Amino acid sequence: MPIKLLLTGASGFLGGNFCKWYADQFEIHAVWHQNPVGLPGLPGLSAHQVDITDETALASLIETVKPDAVIHLAAYSDPNACQLHPEVSELVNIQASENMASICAGLKIPLLFASTDLVFDGKAAPYAEKDVPAPVSTYGLHKSIAEQAILDIYPNATVCRLPLMYGNSYNTANSFLQPMLQKLSNGEQVHLFTDEYRSVASARDVCKGLLMCLDNPGEIFHLGGNERISRYAFGKKTCEIFGYSESLLVKSKQKDVPMPAPRPKDVSLSSEKANNLGWMPGNIDTELLFIKENN
Repeated sequence: MPIKLLLTGASGFLGGNFCKWYADQFEIHAVWHQNPVGLPGLPGLSAHQVDITDETALASLIETVKPDAVIHLAAYSDPNACQLHPEVSELVNIQASENMASICAGLKIPLLFASTDLVFDGKAAPYAEKDVPAPVSTYGLHKSIAEQAILDIYPNATVCRLPLMYGNSYNTANSFLQPMLQKLSNGEQVHLFTDEYRSVASARDVCKGLLMCLDNPGEIFHLGGNERISRYAFGKKTCEIFGYSESLLVKSKQKDVPMPAPRPKDVSLSSEKANNLGWMPGNIDTELLFIKENN
């Protein structure tokens, strides 16, 4: 297991969770660009402001830090923003990832790349690692291209496709859960899809999975939760655990909410390969209760 980790995307939702849960176990060099990491005082955590699209600056940081491994979470990850600004998505999601792979390959540093369930078209779920990507959005396309490019450049890299995630937020970036809870606490209606399915997982479980997969170079893993669920059904569980009225939930369908990026119907993942490593994510009720008690 590595001692010194370089983590990109540290100011994002998942990155913040990783720092929160593992800064006492590893020396984490947390990379951020526009938003500070926002986790002062954590043992073992050092923050570095670097534009990951600047290959020279990125290489300089990695050569200075000399990490035992790199976990590359940074992404331009809003599908609608990627659809509207494909040039930014290409720069961040593809080119910066290719640069990271080249640097790590040259220095023989283990690299884990975080991809997404949105590399699939939603027509043949649940998806296993062997299934061929068929993205319907620019974001999914660019992540799919980045996966293959990274493995071409650095065959010993590891790729983890991640699902829709939820959990407590430990910096400025939220999951989809925080806006939902805010509306519910204000007594506002929450419109949720009944016809879009994901294998949602808690961020703390995904962080555990990333570390397990890191020790398996050249492999692709799925880290989906063990429950296929719609956003509406997730909202019902949230209301039950947090004590809000389900009457605030409004059933919606994808066609009711036009968005720039096409949305696949069902990109739930089969995560048996990661399960065989010993990764066992908690069920949604248990994780929501943990979030409530540790909010």
